[in-house]
Amino acid sequence: MEQSVRNTNNRFALILSAHRLWGRIFIPYIISDVPGKKYYLLKEALSPWPSDSTLKSLENEEIELVRITNEYADRPIYKLYSKDKSVKEFLENVTTEKIERFIRPYIESRIRRCFYILRDEGTECFISRSHSNIVHPEDRLEIVTEPAVPVFRFDRGSDTITYKLKIESNGKKIELLRNPIDILCNRPCIIRNGHRILMIGEIDGQKLRPFLTKESVIIPKTSESRYFSGFVLNAVNNFRTEGTGFKITYPDTDKRAEVSLENSIRGYPVIIITYNYSGISFSSEDKSEYFTKFENRNGEFEFYKYKRDFKWEEHCREILSEIGFNSDDHINYYLQDDFLRPVSDIYSVIEAINRSYDNLHTAGFIITHRHLDKNYNLRKLSIDILNKSERDWFDLEATIRIGEWQFPFIRFRHHILQKNKEFELPDGTIAILPEEWFTRYRSIFEFGKDQNGSIRIHKQHFPLLSEILKEDENESFKNLEKLLIPEKLPAPVKPEGLKCEMREYQMEGLGWLKWLQSSSLGGCLADDMGLGKTIQTLALLQLNKESAPLSVQSIIRQPPKLFDNDIVSHTSLIVVPPTIIHNWVNEIRRFVPNMSLYIHRGTQRVKSISNFFGYDIILSSYHTVRQDIDLFASFRFHYIILDESQYIKNPASQVYKSMTRLKSYHKLVLTGTPIENSLTDLWAQLNFVNPGLLGNISWFRNEFARPIEKEQDDKSGARLKKLISPFILRRTKEMVAPDLPPVTDHTVYCEMTEEQARIYESEKSAVRNLIMEGLGEKEKGKRAIIVLQGLMKLRQISNHPIIADEEYTGGSGKFETVLNDIENVVNEGHKILVFSSFVMHLKLFEETLKKKEIRFSLLTGVTTNRGKIISNFQNDPSNKVFLISLKAGGVGLNLTSADYVFILDPWWNPSAELQALSRAHRIGQEKSVFIYRYISAGTLEEKIITLQENKSKLAESFVATTNLLRDIDMKEILEIIG
Repeated sequence: MEQSVRNTNNRFALILSAHRLWGRIFIPYIISDVPGKKYYLLKEALSPWPSDSTLKSLENEEIELVRITNEYADRPIYKLYSKDKSVKEFLENVTTEKIERFIRPYIESRIRRCFYILRDEGTECFISRSHSNIVHPEDRLEIVTEPAVPVFRFDRGSDTITYKLKIESNGKKIELLRNPIDILCNRPCIIRNGHRILMIGEIDGQKLRPFLTKESVIIPKTSESRYFSGFVLNAVNNFRTEGTGFKITYPDTDKRAEVSLENSIRGYPVIIITYNYSGISFSSEDKSEYFTKFENRNGEFEFYKYKRDFKWEEHCREILSEIGFNSDDHINYYLQDDFLRPVSDIYSVIEAINRSYDNLHTAGFIITHRHLDKNYNLRKLSIDILNKSERDWFDLEATIRIGEWQFPFIRFRHHILQKNKEFELPDGTIAILPEEWFTRYRSIFEFGKDQNGSIRIHKQHFPLLSEILKEDENESFKNLEKLLIPEKLPAPVKPEGLKCEMREYQMEGLGWLKWLQSSSLGGCLADDMGLGKTIQTLALLQLNKESAPLSVQSIIRQPPKLFDNDIVSHTSLIVVPPTIIHNWVNEIRRFVPNMSLYIHRGTQRVKSISNFFGYDIILSSYHTVRQDIDLFASFRFHYIILDESQYIKNPASQVYKSMTRLKSYHKLVLTGTPIENSLTDLWAQLNFVNPGLLGNISWFRNEFARPIEKEQDDKSGARLKKLISPFILRRTKEMVAPDLPPVTDHTVYCEMTEEQARIYESEKSAVRNLIMEGLGEKEKGKRAIIVLQGLMKLRQISNHPIIADEEYTGGSGKFETVLNDIENVVNEGHKILVFSSFVMHLKLFEETLKKKEIRFSLLTGVTTNRGKIISNFQNDPSNKVFLISLKAGGVGLNLTSADYVFILDPWWNPSAELQALSRAHRIGQEKSVFIYRYISAGTLEEKIITLQENKSKLAESFVATTNLLRDIDMKEILEIIG
């Protein structure tokens, strides 16, 4: 086994030797003690490269010293600097010039690295005696850790200048002339002084060489000025300097950081930072600690020595980082985008400088630019806004300040609207408008008007001022801002004449409506279907009636007399789809019975506004108002309220145009789905309640509809939301769930279409005639069948005449109402169970839902894959509607994913309806359930509801297992038919 060289007597050391060509070099050795002798044997030279066994015995730093010193062994030097055939030939032919210019600097760079290891690790080092293979303890070299200090001295005499150089180490002077000195390395200067090796900070070893042979250097007087302004200036700046015949002053400095906007060589804009000390600039890569100026004032020489403040320079760099600039070299600073890449847009960089101009200026920065294609102005841009408000307006008086210039803000209208960032100043420089201005102020210029140099904004656009006036004490603005948080509005008092309880969210809605009214602004109440939009609306009208002066209330109660403005101001118009007029009539009579109601409809209606006077509420349909628009447009109502306001979603329609001709003090629209197809639906409804809120339709399409719908532009969406949010109050079922009971029951009375009503009346007369003609006692069973058939046909016509007559081509009021409600609920994100006794009725909805591309399921008595259909509805979020026949859905269904139940036709047996309800409202249902029962007004369906409520004997007879119809009294049958 190979033995390790090192044992207790062997150790590593560097020996400073004299190479016959290269001069002083370090050579690595293994040295060993010699028993009984006071010297060490140079046992093994480790150059050239030693054996592996020797290396294994060395420490890491010793191996590194071996590696470094072997780099300047003869053979490696030969390979680097010679084309000779052999090392011997190279050593014989190498020139002094090559040694001094190339080889010695190469060796000195390795000696420097050896010095650092000797200093830091404490490795032993000796100086060798000539041609000896031993070293003595007294040959050991001390490595001085602290750098020595050169001290330059210049004595300016009358005829000559005397230049001297001394070295101080640890406070002691080193005599260069009288001590054995070896210059081991020139840069930095490393010397051997006797048995000490030390480094002389920053000085070039060449400057020592003259003083190794003489005490001073004499410079002739003729070279004085050039000598002092050059060599002496450099010495004063970088080293301790003494002397006579001149002064050295240490003044305070005027510090200024300079940043210059330029284009980098890579093509993106950067700001380059330099540090100016009393007129002299430094970059971060210049590590000079001092800088010195020389002045010759008529033969009086003076040096001004300034000290750089590196902490201040670092603080300047930190400021640039704080305002968003980054740097890889502490010189070139650039902005980063979201992907950490340099921003290439010079506008963004200029804006960042503008935005931070005050901070930079306060910190002493001088801001300039160079070599750009335009003469940009980098001064701060600021805006001062004063405002005053009138009844319906805010007037903004805004001033823009750019440097020493001031401009009225209205001058920037074209720039903001055209997205032109460059604004030319009177001196020809180009100011860059901040990107933020185009977002914050664009809408102000879009909706504001020039009013003698100020910008006039209608109060309905107050959301645009929220950031501008957020700290302003404008009382009008503060009041309007309350619309943004309805729950924080003053709580209204529940009207005494309202004959129902109001839930907490409904009281909040009433407060919001009242606050809109007090601000003379219109709104859109867009609560989910079933949350009581009708009740909140009627509560508002009742509250207004009760808060009106007593004189006005008494006049309104009187029959119509002469035209009276007060009467006009408290008469409200409610416009609804024709199919739900009856429903509104019932709601008004039920909840606000003391409010007088006039229904304007029918072919026999009186077309005179004199009929409107004296009534609290005028109720009519969209179709009728459109037909009688000249009549309605001549009357100014207190409120105009549009229910199912999506009826006016098409601004090109005659219905929309007619509604916009109506006049009132206040306007309100009600809808569960303000947006059915596109954002223009929303524009039409909000433009009705607050004309001009969203500009004209073409502008709205360009600014909002197209960017949001086709480009999914979030910024445009945020702008639109900001504009409309005060005027739309929408609460979903989920939002108000704590206020809701487990089940909410609604009865919807549907107005039949004219043709449907005509067919119903005709069939009703036929059935009545058959009954009244009577049949003999022997034909009592046959009579029951005829009665059942007649009642069945009337029920079918109440739903849709086409169920009874396939040739029928007209419409159905109930069908239109239910379909509208299905679309509303689906658009609100809910699921519906739709029950009917008639499969044909469900088939009609099946056809229409397919055309409208609304996902649904259908379950009838002939359905075979029942389980799959039920599972699909329960688990598919996009499947919103389940059409179910009474017989098929009676038992065995668990459909808790639905929270709306539509019962399309009343059933004789109330327990059947309870079964339908239980499909959705059963164990596992976590949501409140809304039940809607659809009744065709003026038909036997109303009588069925009455029978259900009274639990009459007649109703029980219809659902008995045996045929009890033969015992029914004919008077009761006629009462059902009507």
